[in-house]
Amino acid sequence: MSNFTQHFATSAAAFTQRQADLGRYYRDYVELMAHYERVLPGKIHRVIYERLVEDPAGEVRRLLEHLGLDFEESCLEFYKNERALESISSEQVRSPLFREGIGRWRHYEPWLGPLKTALGPVLDAYPEVPEFPQ
Repeated sequence: MSNFTQHFATSAAAFTQRQADLGRYYRDYVELMAHYERVLPGKIHRVIYERLVEDPAGEVRRLLEHLGLDFEESCLEFYKNERALESISSEQVRSPLFREGIGRWRHYEPWLGPLKTALGPVLDAYPEVPEFPQ
């Protein structure tokens, strides 16, 4: 939903301009990651935004442990970093995690038919990875 409502100034993100394209792109991504999880068990660590917002310290610790890195308190205060950055979400990066975006798509649900159709089993299974034929 966030990608669809954002205007990107690059043709590399043209897939975000149509719901069906965006849904297929994300479904392909989920399918690719499911493949990696099958062929490289234990190598992929998924971060689910809703879980990250609910338990930031726990999710960050699990991610860093997966990467073999030590936890540092500053990981939870990323928004205090003064380093220059170029991102469409630069304002969000300068703020703590927030819940407002969770479920925001529901306000637009009557108009999301093409996106929902293109997502197919990904939509029903989220946040879990659906089974895809091998």
